[in-house]
Amino acid sequence: MAECISRICIIAEPKASHRERYGCETDRSRNQAMRFIRADTNSYDLDYPTIEIPKEWNSQRLYIRVTLVTVPTEQVPVTCIHPYPIDTPELNVIKDVETNTLFFPVSEQELNNGQKSFRIILRKLAQYELRNYGPLYLLNKNTRDIQRANDLYDARKLMDVYQLGRSQLLFSIAELVNDTLLPVIYDATSVFSKIMTAIRKTATTNDDESFARCVPQKGNWLGGDEILMFIPKLDKKKICQVCFEYSTINKTNHIPVEFVDLKTIAFRSPPCPIQAIENQRIKVTIVVIQNSEEIARVNFLYESCNKCSNCNSDFMFESFDDSSIDESDSPLNMSSNRMDVSMYNYEQNMGSSK
Repeated sequence: MAECISRICIIAEPKASHRERYGCETDRSRNQAMRFIRADTNSYDLDYPTIEIPKEWNSQRLYIRVTLVTVPTEQVPVTCIHPYPIDTPELNVIKDVETNTLFFPVSEQELNNGQKSFRIILRKLAQYELRNYGPLYLLNKNTRDIQRANDLYDARKLMDVYQLGRSQLLFSIAELVNDTLLPVIYDATSVFSKIMTAIRKTATTNDDESFARCVPQKGNWLGGDEILMFIPKLDKKKICQVCFEYSTINKTNHIPVEFVDLKTIAFRSPPCPIQAIENQRIKVTIVVIQNSEEIARVNFLYESCNKCSNCNSDFMFESFDDSSIDESDSPLNMSSNRMDVSMYNYEQNMGSSK
């Protein structure tokens, strides 16, 4: 097989732009929808990045290697392993965490069709995860890059130096040989995708600036969902009270709250005190008070289905994970840089507390 050196052809490139997401935004155990890297507009109407498999490769032990890498620049003229991890829910995929690589098995049907698509999740690391990362590892080498940042503990500097907001997918033919733990990669077949650039909304209207927003906006009837809430009127110097109002039974539930940053708080949803009926949904109100003044009021939806986390997540997959929907228009996209920064800081604080 090594004599076959036809390069892979990408027939559906990943989208040129995407919104970075932290682990708390894509964790299904916390009622979050998975977000896959989508395919750019293509003549095959494919939803996910897809390659054409060279016909010469017909091994039953064939794999496609996918690695997330950095984009070379004048400041860093080498290709490195990107630190933001990629993952997939697909079965029988061999994962090499150290090289941020996924080895996707090629089925007989895919060999016959000559195509393989990839559902890949890209997770942005928080600052506390990047703090002690140091120089990145060079691609295809078990060595680190030279030190290009003066302060190895400065995560933001690491992000700037390596421009971690930009990345590429590297596809290669690989094959399991002689019961090796990892498939052997045939570098001559490798091809880089187009550059993917993370985007953030920086422009907001005056109306956008005046409204409180929270994520998620729905949760389990039994409570326990982690909620982030951005409040423009929030004053971190003052005591903050959060309560859930259940108007149908005239009851209010006060809950503990913590500050994430100057304009963002975090808390967990309490169990809904109303007796649940199968598949029932009920809208309640989250109220935030400071100095005896109401500064925010948003709606929250309780769902009683025993498997609401899964069924709603599946619904969100169908609704949001659609090639016709722009990532920036997603209901979970908080329409401002501040919410991204709050997610960033919250992940950092959560990591520090562990």
